Amino acid sequence: MDNTIIAYLIKASVALGLFYGVYILCLKKDTFLKLRRFFFLFAILFSLLFSLFNVEIPMTEESVQIPTYWLSDIELSDVSVDGSAEKPLSGWTVALLLLSTVSVFFACRFLIQLFSIFKLRISNESEKISEFRIIKMKEVKTSPFSFFHWIFINSETGTSVELAEIIAHEQIHVKQYHSIDVVLSEILCVFFWWNPFVWLLKNEMKINLEYLADKGVLDAGFDTKAYQYILLQVSNKNTGIPLINNFNVSQLKKRITMMNRKKSSIFLSVKYLLIVPVGVALILGNAVQASSDLMGIIAQNESLVEEYITEGQQVPQKKDGVFVTVDKMPMYPGGESAMHKFINENMKYPVAAQTAGIQGRVIVRFIVKSTGDLSDIIIIRGVEKQLDDEAIRVIKAMPKWNPGQQKGKDVDVYYTLPFVFRLAGAKKMKESGSSNETVVVGYGTQNDKKSAVGVASLQEAKSGEVPDHAFVTVEDMPMFPGGESAMHAFISENLKYPVAAQTAGIQGRVTVRFIVSKIGEISDVNVIRGVDPALDAEAVRVVKAMPNWTPGKQNGIDVPVYFTLPIVYRLKGKTDNRPNLFVSGEKIITESEYKEMVSEAKSDPNAMMVEIVLNDAEAIKIYGEKARGKRVIDVKKVKK
Repeated sequence: MDNTIIAYLIKASVALGLFYGVYILCLKKDTFLKLRRFFFLFAILFSLLFSLFNVEIPMTEESVQIPTYWLSDIELSDVSVDGSAEKPLSGWTVALLLLSTVSVFFACRFLIQLFSIFKLRISNESEKISEFRIIKMKEVKTSPFSFFHWIFINSETGTSVELAEIIAHEQIHVKQYHSIDVVLSEILCVFFWWNPFVWLLKNEMKINLEYLADKGVLDAGFDTKAYQYILLQVSNKNTGIPLINNFNVSQLKKRITMMNRKKSSIFLSVKYLLIVPVGVALILGNAVQASSDLMGIIAQNESLVEEYITEGQQVPQKKDGVFVTVDKMPMYPGGESAMHKFINENMKYPVAAQTAGIQGRVIVRFIVKSTGDLSDIIIIRGVEKQLDDEAIRVIKAMPKWNPGQQKGKDVDVYYTLPFVFRLAGAKKMKESGSSNETVVVGYGTQNDKKSAVGVASLQEAKSGEVPDHAFVTVEDMPMFPGGESAMHAFISENLKYPVAAQTAGIQGRVTVRFIVSKIGEISDVNVIRGVDPALDAEAVRVVKAMPNWTPGKQNGIDVPVYFTLPIVYRLKGKTDNRPNLFVSGEKIITESEYKEMVSEAKSDPNAMMVEIVLNDAEAIKIYGEKARGKRVIDVKKVKK
């Protein structure tokens, strides 16, 4: 949590620095004062808000989703801990405490300034003129200023003509709501006191407000020289309250220079469009980081994805030489129950975290090597450094696993494991899937047994209630009627490759997301990654044409669930002209045997052919030199 706040402050500071740089380099010397005010306000608000929203960037074809395999009821509560488990405060916590301490000081100063203004308002006589209230101050050494619709003047200030010009100046501040800008800049300094660009931006904002007020006075018909003379008269007086629009500012020379400056050409105002590329760059930068963070845990937020090609399924994918899905997933020695026991016996709840009331889910990803060793242990979602470190420590202490297997051979496999730290005072789960607890279910490959994990005590729905929102993972995922093979048959029979797309040589993956409602209906069908309008529309058409599904269940109740379905369009012979090598499992078959299988499948109304094109490295690894330079196609006949 601490590092998240620090990251937000850094992102906002970088944005403020970029906008200030654009102002200094491109905008400072023009006379578009209203545009400049808009620029300042936009820069502040955008910098504070842009990092709160993540824009999804479509992943490339090579990106790999790493599944999350969850275990049931790995939960820490009622843990007896010895004092040696306590660890010092993290660096993030210390940094945040330091920032917060100084921010409290500036917040107090801000409140004192507000109090001083209200004190002046209460302790002096006032007179309402139109929508303004004129407060006549008794303190003769205080220069005129305004705060929202209050105008504070010194009753002994000059002649009636001079007083009229001063009031006219402050009225511009009031009419244009300049106090909003001033208060916003002061609040910004409270939280970003350590950022020099904030203070520089604040000064530029305040001098620009004075430029606007000066321009308003001169546009009203007051004499320029006489008005500038009045500025000189009050230049030696100050309120000492930076929170207000003061008639006297230290940049008197700049104000007089601006009043005498030649008006900028209207064509130069196009420079203010620079906020667009700067804003887009910041949004994309934040989106790239969000996408990289998402890659490691995306599988926990998506339902089981079945991927289809018009002629078959894709092969299991690899990332950096490590498998993410395999025929047989790696296993802790002794199975899941043995892992439960190991974790419960070895996991310690840090005392400092208990004292601070810190709890939540830590998700760890690691690689189970072909030798059974665990390596590359990283946190892909943390809670607090002490809890994160404890989860890593337990993983490192585990014995060798039984390695995963692909095509009968031991291989390296990614594995993701969540740990839930929960204080004894939190409401405990009586069993996995308790009706008043959120239970997150992750799914592995088709052959993996589904298992649930007890998660923190966030209430999702009371017993018997059906939430209005759609789940992304549930205990029992929705299913096409007849199961996976029936879906194979439906898609193969109904999906058409648009002729125009074939003629144009267009191919690729269309990813469709939809909701399976609590009554099994398909709704909210959207293309979240498209290729071509014709291919996208065809994929949506097929999904919408599906019959009602068996709905998903959470806590025994039918609930709406998100489901994601990628459909791959590929032209035969378009991208691969190599000779074919047909295989079935680990056996190489002849082309005549392949044709015989196709003929049998066509003659059997209850069967269909599935063809999987293996990647080169995997094909050579399994079938040796016979596969080199060949397009290796793994074929099998399945029931519809």
